Amino acid sequence: MLHNNDEVQFEKPITIEGRSKRQKKRSLPPASPSDDARGAAASMPEISPEQLSLRKKLLNWRTLLPLVIVVIALVFLARKTDINPQKTLAALSSANIAFFCAAFVIYYLSFGLRAIRWRLLLENVGFTPANGINLPRVPKLVEMIYISFFANTVVPAKLGDLYRAYLLRQEIKVSTTRSFGTVLAERLLDLIVLLLLFIPALLVSLRQNLPSQLRIGLEILLGAVVAGIGGLFLLRLGREYIAQFLPQRFREQYYHFQEGTLGSFRRIPLLSLLTLGVWGCEALRFFFIALALHLLPGDLLHILSASIFIGLGEALLTAIPATGGGLGLVEGGMVAMLALFTQGSDAVNRAAAAILLDRVITFFSILVFGFIVFLLAFGKKARRRAS
Repeated sequence: MLHNNDEVQFEKPITIEGRSKRQKKRSLPPASPSDDARGAAASMPEISPEQLSLRKKLLNWRTLLPLVIVVIALVFLARKTDINPQKTLAALSSANIAFFCAAFVIYYLSFGLRAIRWRLLLENVGFTPANGINLPRVPKLVEMIYISFFANTVVPAKLGDLYRAYLLRQEIKVSTTRSFGTVLAERLLDLIVLLLLFIPALLVSLRQNLPSQLRIGLEILLGAVVAGIGGLFLLRLGREYIAQFLPQRFREQYYHFQEGTLGSFRRIPLLSLLTLGVWGCEALRFFFIALALHLLPGDLLHILSASIFIGLGEALLTAIPATGGGLGLVEGGMVAMLALFTQGSDAVNRAAAAILLDRVITFFSILVFGFIVFLLAFGKKARRRAS
């Protein structure tokens, strides 16, 4: 049985005709996931709970300072755009409750699709019963993903993505770095599908009126996708070459991360279909928000394409790890995107109402329900340890 510390070993340098060479004794693949599971209890944790403490991160000045700046910027923006609180409240009170509830339900359906997709990614890297690993059921994976969304809402830097991998390690004792590799693969899938949906929606909804700022943004996004795909190829082709530059103590984590990322890309058709479903839910969420407020003009196709553009544009803004949940960035970006489609003296107030309704679903509900799920999950774990 191959163990983690047997992955790559080197003998001392030998000299041949005056030249120093380093001879590889053997190059073997890293340990199987079952070896990780058996050895996890005896090995030191890859990531400590202190490193992922939400309380410490939340009270850190690096978290609080951007938040204060964003709040000030939002107040300034609200005054600059002449938002009338009374008219905004009137627009909210006239919203169609049935459409708002549909938006809420559709958004939360996406968590089930995310959990099924993550389970497939984990199975792709060898977390299967055949390797001695029984993955949690889909409801438990939904819980982990929801807690990670809560973490991303309260602290910046996308800590929740790493936190999700840590929660899986706590549940079934597997490598955090390999699990995080599957989360990274998930993010790359998301970015590719997002662009495939976002760009056509942009072209259909704006047609020839595409602003130069958006064109520049699209070029940056396309460059990021190309760089991500190129990075994957380099990671696959230069596996051992990259490992040579890493200290020996980090190579195990590197191999796990590399396997978790590249090994995830199997069963691509099913993964792509699930990813389309996830972002379809995101787009339909804003579509029903727009219908609830009679926000967007035009026929149903135009409303749908504009909703896809705005909903997915919001998702891209939340990916920027400057503030928790994209607070401030999302609201400012949505004001700019809605200004492309809404007109009239009361347009800014209806746009403000739409942003509030949308953020009730994507931000405040995660903040409230996520905190409750977080407390319940860790309360169960504490009682289990005490018994």
